[in-house]
Amino acid sequence: MTSPMTKKIEITVRPDGSVSIKTTGFTGGSCREATRELERALGMSGRESLLPEFFVRTGNSERIQQRG
Repeated sequence: MTSPMTKKIEITVRPDGSVSIKTTGFTGGSCREATRELERALGMSGRESLLPEFFVRTGNSERIQQRG
């Protein structure tokens, strides 16, 4: 049995004032949910780079069935 990955949010503020947020341990869109208020508070908008974990489907995701 594997242990669940620890969820982590890393905020980097560079000397030029630019800010980035990186998440680890999240799957799917849960990272967006977790960082939404931080992004708003920091005045961040728009640009994002999605990591492969974003595209992982969880067991709770909705399934679409085709009928034919």
